[in-house]
Amino acid sequence: MANFLAVVDSDKERRSHFIDKIRSSLSPIEGLVSNECSAGDFCVIWSAEMRAPVSHVADDGGAAVLWGEAIKGTGADRIDAAELRNLWNEPADCSKAVFDGFYAGVVYDTKRGLAAGADVLGVFPIYYWSSEDVFLMGSSPELFRYHPSFEVRLNPAGLVGILLLMHIFDGETLLMGVRRLAAGYQLLWRPQTAPVERLQYKLVVSKRYFSLPFSAHVRILDRAINETINRHVPAEVDGDCGLMLSGGLDSRVLAGYLSEKGIDTAALTMGVSTDIEMRCAVPVAKTLGFRHYSADVGYEQYPLCAELQARWEHVANGFNLITDWGIHWHLKNFASRVVMGHSIDAIVGTNYMTWAYSAVSNTMSFETYFANINRWGIRPSVLKKLFRGDEFEDLVEERTARIRSVYEGYSDVESQRAWCFNLYNRQRFHVGGAAWALSFGAWPVMPALDRGLLESAGAMPASTIAERRAEIELLCKRFPRLAALPLDRNSYNTEPLRPRLRYQLARYLYRHLWPLHGWRNFAGNGKVERRYYFRTFDFNSPGWVAVRRQAEPYRERLFHLLDKDVLGELLPAPDVPVDFQDKIVDASGLKLLLGLMLWSKDHL
Repeated sequence: MANFLAVVDSDKERRSHFIDKIRSSLSPIEGLVSNECSAGDFCVIWSAEMRAPVSHVADDGGAAVLWGEAIKGTGADRIDAAELRNLWNEPADCSKAVFDGFYAGVVYDTKRGLAAGADVLGVFPIYYWSSEDVFLMGSSPELFRYHPSFEVRLNPAGLVGILLLMHIFDGETLLMGVRRLAAGYQLLWRPQTAPVERLQYKLVVSKRYFSLPFSAHVRILDRAINETINRHVPAEVDGDCGLMLSGGLDSRVLAGYLSEKGIDTAALTMGVSTDIEMRCAVPVAKTLGFRHYSADVGYEQYPLCAELQARWEHVANGFNLITDWGIHWHLKNFASRVVMGHSIDAIVGTNYMTWAYSAVSNTMSFETYFANINRWGIRPSVLKKLFRGDEFEDLVEERTARIRSVYEGYSDVESQRAWCFNLYNRQRFHVGGAAWALSFGAWPVMPALDRGLLESAGAMPASTIAERRAEIELLCKRFPRLAALPLDRNSYNTEPLRPRLRYQLARYLYRHLWPLHGWRNFAGNGKVERRYYFRTFDFNSPGWVAVRRQAEPYRERLFHLLDKDVLGELLPAPDVPVDFQDKIVDASGLKLLLGLMLWSKDHL
């Protein structure tokens, strides 16, 4: 994606000075191409990878810019900025403003004002702020502070939401008055009026397919994914199509459809040769005849990645996946577009739906769901001790109640509530947030951003799409060769979904004839961590220790908000190892605090 900033300011001199001031700071990384267009009191400036799909148009009556690929209707036709301008100048018909694909757009009319929007799940970030005579909008709120009308103040509600869920919630950011546009909404602004968010699209959940047998569900999902691939990966990308290929299930499913379509695909797997994920991905690429490449973000790059994420994302997407900011270098000479399987499991094969399920009570509830999502943040009881002042204690209660209200408003069916909340929150930010960082190397193609696929899965019962049941069956039925290959589960269990006799025999020999040889080493009792995410998420690794040292000088900037002693107990000095029951989940809240410390350098 591009990093963009738009301003509407009737003070021409102030507007020009602001644009001149931010122009040199607009590119998060080196090597991007900048451009701009303006009309009347409006100006928008952006910086993007030179191959990124960006179109723009401007004249005396207004301007429009489209970043990305907006797919209209049910076919594969893309629109450009000129067509976007025509469609969005018809405010009576919201349906014309909704497209599939990964994109963001803005249209300014000198008489009507401004309209902006993004993909159906709001993965492409749009932040905005306004006063009586100034309107600011951008893919990051970072540069807002350079406008003389903008005052940098902390938003307590935004801070509490982030610490509860590990990402922003309900549009509340860390900066007072700055909001993130809600998923599925169009942003409208007129001079001398407050911005308005108008609903365009919301996830459709139903019981349409509840009475059908499981085999029918699999066929319906198969057709929906196939149609999605046809629309999002057109034939003209042949030879210039990349795929982020992990050793897991989601990208393997997409790989099967790409291969079946005959798309000449290059696959990229993150990690090193000893990673289980890499050893599971390589056979997939080889089986399908994909060109395969590997890349790794070394520990020495972690501090720079952390700095970029803290500065440009403002901890909106959590602070676990800082390495996403090191991948773009490897994508520049890879492909102009890269297919990402992010959030596919959350749509057609989600485990997150079962986060609402309690085996003890055999029920699904908000209480169980919140307990699971809150594990990635900081517990309310701990937050009340951590914060200084009664205001924050009340906010913890208020934000928690708001989370419940939003969760319960999605559906009358508990499993569908969990499905929607996960897509609109965790998937949008923690998972989908990777797209923004990766886009500076190659443009993301996200099949998850397709209304047809979403609506098909939204009509399925939990018994089909929970615990990855349908996704597993789909792979086994449609692509049995891929189902016979070792599968990464973020564990040392890599057993194929449908193992061949040869694999079963080899496993037997390892376990029973050479128990002190290959099998135990394969199972990971050695000194090298072979699970990719356990290695890259390790809070005590050299990379994360370097980030902790980098953030430490700014600890004191949080003391007016957080209790010094409680903060010290939660987040000890950089060289003090921290023990975790779950090295990935339990460290997530501490990484949030690190992100806040780095963010505070320029904002507190």
